[in-house]
Amino acid sequence: MKGGGRHVFSVVFVLVLAGASVFGLVRGLRPLLGLDLVGGVSVVLTAPDGTPPPVMERTLETIRARVDAVGVAEPDISLQGDVNIQVQIPRFGGASRDRLLDLIGRTARLEFREVLETIPPGSPEYEETRITRDEEEEGEVVLPEADTPEGQDPVLYRLGDLLLTGEAISEARAVFFDPSQVTDPGSQGWIVEFEMTSDGSERFQEITTDLSGKQMAIVLDRQVESAPTVNEPISGRGQITLGDGLAPGAEAEARDLEVVLQTGALPVELEQSQVETVSATLGRESLEQGLLTGIVGLIGLAVYLAFYYRLLGVVTWFGMTIWGALVLGLISVLGRTAGYSLTLAGVAGVVISLGVAADSYIVFYERLKDEVRKGKSVRAAVAPAFANAWRTIVAANIVTILAAIVLYLLAIGSVRGFALTLGLSTLLDMFVVYFFKRPTVFLIARSRFLSDLPGMGLRSAVAAGEAAPQPVRGGSR
Repeated sequence: MKGGGRHVFSVVFVLVLAGASVFGLVRGLRPLLGLDLVGGVSVVLTAPDGTPPPVMERTLETIRARVDAVGVAEPDISLQGDVNIQVQIPRFGGASRDRLLDLIGRTARLEFREVLETIPPGSPEYEETRITRDEEEEGEVVLPEADTPEGQDPVLYRLGDLLLTGEAISEARAVFFDPSQVTDPGSQGWIVEFEMTSDGSERFQEITTDLSGKQMAIVLDRQVESAPTVNEPISGRGQITLGDGLAPGAEAEARDLEVVLQTGALPVELEQSQVETVSATLGRESLEQGLLTGIVGLIGLAVYLAFYYRLLGVVTWFGMTIWGALVLGLISVLGRTAGYSLTLAGVAGVVISLGVAADSYIVFYERLKDEVRKGKSVRAAVAPAFANAWRTIVAANIVTILAAIVLYLLAIGSVRGFALTLGLSTLLDMFVVYFFKRPTVFLIARSRFLSDLPGMGLRSAVAAGEAAPQPVRGGSR
């Protein structure tokens, strides 16, 4: 393929990519907007200092599974530093906010223990009994009963050694039992049924065989949820009653417990070190201001380039439009495939890279002017001008990309979004410059009509801004 054919193919290839990006945007492919643009809730969960990285990774995956199980759309869950997990959920708030925050940070440590003694409030031993908070799995503990009415003291249970943990559970589900069809008051309303793994089922049968006629406590997060009497060996399945299964909020409580049992227990205790709610109104205002800033800057840049570089300015218009379409398309694809959310900081990265992209065009045009001043024709000046300009463009853009990579690796939060959009936009700028601007200017230089177009042609563009030549005065003494 000859040089002209290669240039045409390159331009068409870039136009097809840009067209595909525009088509996707028209068909509904949009960037996922971050919390600061659409509103929502953000929480930072902090683990104890020194928590090993594998434990943090497991904790993050457990939280992700819980959020997905609730059905929350577009969550952004990531590790921040060594012991922090940031959970950002756009378009989420209201009454469900507190419930979700409680759910994602819940340890959900499930234990089965023998009840050695029940200590009711008011008994002589009650005031002397200390409620332990030991983290040891073995040995006796004293734990309170869950769901005690407000203003009343909880029943205390002295419990024996740990017999089985929630890791033996393979499935859990919230179930509603109609009071008209159930005679046992303790099984009316909402409860949580669970099924064991094969190994857990065998062990559970051994435990319930040994505890026949005795009480077995089901402990969740260091509180006794229920303490039923074992009437016969149980194999494979059981149920957890949550106080009054007919009370308001019983369904939500049962479904939350279903989620945490189904998705697993958190391996560490987490503390909510930061909780932030962003209003949707503030997010829309931020987005509108960011877009307005970008549009004003783009219009000002377009007018300047057209005035100073004539036809080359028009080439820049098309190049910047193609670049913008590719940037939006790539950000949209990353949102759909990798869950990347565009934040206000990310918008700032795109706006800044707009100037970087414009600078790439200007460097080429100024090199072209230099070659023409040396006495070369416009057509002969294009190749060496681009070769010199390309080295400068690559050097400058590589520095920007490396800075973006370092910033992305070392920063946390929205700063990483800024670094990502800045780096990707700069890479796309190099792509458009090489595969669209370069061949387009080469093709224009080969056209006598476009080169000599009065006031707008390529010759006018490279002559624009030059000082008028001064006459050379000579004479004899």
